[in-house]
Amino acid sequence: MKFYERYPQLKEKGFLSKILTDTVFSTMSLEDQQVPKLKVIEIVQKLLNEKELKGTQFFGNQSR
Repeated sequence: MKFYERYPQLKEKGFLSKILTDTVFSTMSLEDQQVPKLKVIEIVQKLLNEKELKGTQFFGNQSR
């Protein structure tokens, strides 16, 4: 079974963004690194948008 077949919700940009944001924010908090959640959201959105513009297909129909 392929990764995106097992976890199809990761193809949704909103879901992926939320998971990445929550994971990064909670990990940094556990390491006692205080970064505002809004800053983490901004960075995650920027990275996802860059990948999308470069043609890396995270969302929608995956051919892999």
